[in-house]
Amino acid sequence: MKEKRVHARRRRLLAPILIVFTIVLFLSACGDRSTEVEGEVTIRMWTHDALYVQFFQKRIDAMNASNPDLTIVLDAQEMPDPIVSFVSATVAGEQLPDFIGVEQGDFPILMEDGVVEDVLVDLTDRIGDRFSDFVEGRWALYTYNDRIYGVESALSAVAYYHQPEIFESRGLSVPTTWNEFVDVGEVLGAEGVSIGVADNMADGLFGMMYLQRGGQFFDENGELVFGQGDNRRYAKEVLEIIRSLVDSGALYIVYGDEFWGSTIPTAFSQGRLAGIIMPDWYNTSLLQPGVEDMAGQWRLAPMPLWDDPDAHTTSVWGGTGFAITQASDHQDLVWEILEDGYLTLDGQLDRYATIGFFPTMYEALEHPDVVDVEHEFYGGQRIGRVISDVALDTPPLWQSPARASFNSALGDMLAPFIDGDIDAETFIDRVVEITEADAGL
Repeated sequence: MKEKRVHARRRRLLAPILIVFTIVLFLSACGDRSTEVEGEVTIRMWTHDALYVQFFQKRIDAMNASNPDLTIVLDAQEMPDPIVSFVSATVAGEQLPDFIGVEQGDFPILMEDGVVEDVLVDLTDRIGDRFSDFVEGRWALYTYNDRIYGVESALSAVAYYHQPEIFESRGLSVPTTWNEFVDVGEVLGAEGVSIGVADNMADGLFGMMYLQRGGQFFDENGELVFGQGDNRRYAKEVLEIIRSLVDSGALYIVYGDEFWGSTIPTAFSQGRLAGIIMPDWYNTSLLQPGVEDMAGQWRLAPMPLWDDPDAHTTSVWGGTGFAITQASDHQDLVWEILEDGYLTLDGQLDRYATIGFFPTMYEALEHPDVVDVEHEFYGGQRIGRVISDVALDTPPLWQSPARASFNSALGDMLAPFIDGDIDAETFIDRVVEITEADAGL
């Protein structure tokens, strides 16, 4: 479920298309498009990740087996940017999906001018009082004007993936606080080993540490608050720690698309990189596929803590919410599929067992099928317990139509900061200035 940077320039390229997009939608609106179905029905799904195809196909197979009067055929397409493709296909009059995986970083594209209200089905009433059964911050990612348009696929809680042997062979303990992380990182750095990774992605190390500290980029109304009050103070504290880690050689610096390639797995395999701060989806999406031959050599530890009881015990990065499109002729049936896979205890547990994405349902997070499962890749460790223990403290991430501009500005300023070309104050000021100018705030 890797999250890609959402650049402001992509938003600018889409702006004129969105105008046409809205007109096309208005002209083609035709009311409720749900119909009762029987026989064979094809449901089209767009996603960026094959793991979702695997999971939904499994659930649909079970639904078909239990209903002899209906056969659902899943027509799934994988593509790097489903929302961008969705907008373009609508304008071109091409066939659209019935439901679509919306990466949380792409949802703001649809928030502009309220387009989301015309293209996705409002799920708020369908969810109903089950809203409180799930981690609240996961709903915020797909909320516009207090209405919910997507159901999240993973908790995306952050932890520390690491190789314990690198620490144990040097008589070091795995750090539990950020101060310890700096100290231990300095020791490892002196030996040419990095304790973690520094990147130039808005959602990456800086973003995860900042949200954990208690900061927000936008408020609940979508207004830019980064750089104001406590948010500014939190940003400076995070930047100061990153500065210390970089200066001591404790962080392995990886920029751009290189983050998703073979660079990091190779550093792991060569013993030059001890671990990485990442969300739960990193496990099955990137870590295990990247270092299959290192099974048993890994452990999962909680994210290091801040010396402040008001700070969060974990953070978040990423998320993919599945949404039903207004173009679908089978909205009720698609909701049954989504409800079965994402809003039931069985579905939540099955998703974790099948593709490794941690539940967002409170009941599932404490279930033995999550917390008591021993994972061979982690030497038999019950990694579900590590995540479950911090799940209730995952911070929210408020959305805004200006988020694409903000993400671009933040990402563009991270490399100069990490490279030592600008200080923390300049970093914060420039991010705010660029965001305001680009988004017209």
